[in-house]
Amino acid sequence: MSNSLPATDYAEILQEAAYRYHQERFLYYEPHQKQIAFHKAGTKAKERLFLAGNRTGKTYCGVMEVSMHLTGNYPEWWNGYRYKEPIEAWAAGVTNAETRQVLERSYVGDAGCDGAIAAHLILSQEKQQHLYHIQHSSGGISQIRFKSYEQGRKAFQGAKINVVHLDEEPPREIYIESLMRTMETKSGKHGMVLLTMTPLMGLTDMVLQFYQDKEEGKVEDKKFYIQASWEDNIHLKEDEKVTILNALKPHEKEAREKGIPSLGMGLVYPVSESNLICDPFKFPEFWPKVYGLDFGWNPSPTAVLFAAHDRDNDIVYLYDEYSDTEKTPAEHIYQLSQKGYNIANLVGVYDPAGKISSQQDGQNLVEIYRQGGVHFLHKADNSREKGLMAVLERMHSGRLKIFKTCTKTLKELRMYTRDENGIPKKGNDHFMDAMRYIVISGLKYAVDRVRINDLDPPIYRGQHSWMAY
Repeated sequence: MSNSLPATDYAEILQEAAYRYHQERFLYYEPHQKQIAFHKAGTKAKERLFLAGNRTGKTYCGVMEVSMHLTGNYPEWWNGYRYKEPIEAWAAGVTNAETRQVLERSYVGDAGCDGAIAAHLILSQEKQQHLYHIQHSSGGISQIRFKSYEQGRKAFQGAKINVVHLDEEPPREIYIESLMRTMETKSGKHGMVLLTMTPLMGLTDMVLQFYQDKEEGKVEDKKFYIQASWEDNIHLKEDEKVTILNALKPHEKEAREKGIPSLGMGLVYPVSESNLICDPFKFPEFWPKVYGLDFGWNPSPTAVLFAAHDRDNDIVYLYDEYSDTEKTPAEHIYQLSQKGYNIANLVGVYDPAGKISSQQDGQNLVEIYRQGGVHFLHKADNSREKGLMAVLERMHSGRLKIFKTCTKTLKELRMYTRDENGIPKKGNDHFMDAMRYIVISGLKYAVDRVRINDLDPPIYRGQHSWMAY
């Protein structure tokens, strides 16, 4: 007796396999590292932001996850939260048309496109309400309703929802209303909001609530954000990237390619990051070096920014950074030594506000540092606008570069804005102040490894390590 299947049966098996592959494609979803991190954070974070350039898989990432939650079907590799019972979900976009053409089509498909959720799992639909009933693996029925920001805040009231997927930046009142819908009213009800967006409107309040005082890739206060660029999507073709980039204006490239908030009129330094950021490299030992010091305690940290000066080309390189809160000068000195810096033998310029009393014991902060052996500290010129213009002029002329490893400095740069009166906002500006001190005052004190002249006591730099690279 033959063990082979009849041709018709074999064809049906192949057809069924193909059907399931295309219809349940979230089971075959192969996320990149940024998407994996986003999913994993769902086990701890209530609010998650995928801040990404276009074509980085941000919307797809959200659709895949929510589809898994709706059906209760998860791939073996899944490391995020799992719903064991049916859920209620919303998915919303900017306009009615965009929600229908992008989100609704991505989730449930249409006549010309398969959706993430298998057609046989869509039990029924109410087209006028854009409501779909989805078979959950537990035997129950999940629901997903599609909405748009055009409907206004009232359309987001009055329901208890497990998962809300907001695609592109919503008005704040809609975001807050969506968050309220996911509030836990009984034990075991897990609620979450997923926001997938390209930051075309710049550093808005929405972005800042995730960005400000938060570390990328880390869950803090049940919030999480991660950024992705074209480099994270291995499926994008290089020639296509070039074509698209050539069509964009400089300020658009940061947001659409890298997921960096688009430059706005309110930024203190409206300069494309591509003109500022460079890869770390080991620069010549004879380049003069200096650090800028901005004093703080809590919540404002003490910040130290290290710079090297290529005098031949008059280019300042900001190559390393340090910050910490609630540390005494002695503790900062020790922490810096662990990074490879003996600042007792480095030249620095400090925040003139350092002449205020110490929160610890009333002593002059500068004197405390000097008692700790940090002798070569000089008071910086704190003329704000003069310093800002000096920094901006260097940025525009390509004479100031920032190593891409200085992540805290770059984060502050993106958040450094002016208020309605044109005054730079205080708060997240510690490295920005240190950068200003370096440019306006530090370069004249910068020294090389040969000898520090005109300082007491004299010291030879060749005996000490300047760099951590």
